[in-house]
Amino acid sequence: MTNKNTALFALLLLGSFLTQSCILPEANHVEPDFYLLALPDYEQNRTDRSSSPAPTFYLREIELPQYLKDNRLVFRPSIESIEFREYHRWGEPLGDGISRVLGNNLAQRLGTLSYSVFPNRRKNGPQFEIAISILSFEKSSDGKAILDALIEIRDLGGETFRYSFQTSSPMEEGESSEVHALSHCLGKLSQKLTDLILANQSSTILAK
Repeated sequence: MTNKNTALFALLLLGSFLTQSCILPEANHVEPDFYLLALPDYEQNRTDRSSSPAPTFYLREIELPQYLKDNRLVFRPSIESIEFREYHRWGEPLGDGISRVLGNNLAQRLGTLSYSVFPNRRKNGPQFEIAISILSFEKSSDGKAILDALIEIRDLGGETFRYSFQTSSPMEEGESSEVHALSHCLGKLSQKLTDLILANQSSTILAK
């Protein structure tokens, strides 16, 4: 092969390479959907406290099992297994979302403005300090949103009360309905916290 033919062949190869390199593969990336926990206005019910003073509280950091620290929504098809939804994710750390909803809803129910929620700074002298350990918070195999938690409430005197809490909420198809049902479970938990705090507050007042 002559030098002229060699140069021509090289130019043809170069042209073929440049042509192929300019061809971009079709985009197949799918952006995930993001969700936030929230309670509608009709679930922000204020509890009738008669003439009792509004209690103050501090909600500590929500404790989560390791699998719920992932930002993907979780489905539990059986007791022994879980599934992560790659394209359906939480728009904020789940612990922060639970704190936000519980804190706001509990304050509404108690009728108090004097409260603080992790990660915000703890206000001085709250009457009650609340710790929540979430054990389960996901869609179950029977098509319900489930919440299983442990509650710890400490009063000003240093006495600690511990409780367990389980609830579920029916849901329709779709992730939006699932998030709404999970939020509704948090509404039930905040009502339980309200009842416990008011009961402990009444006991403290009677003991004085």
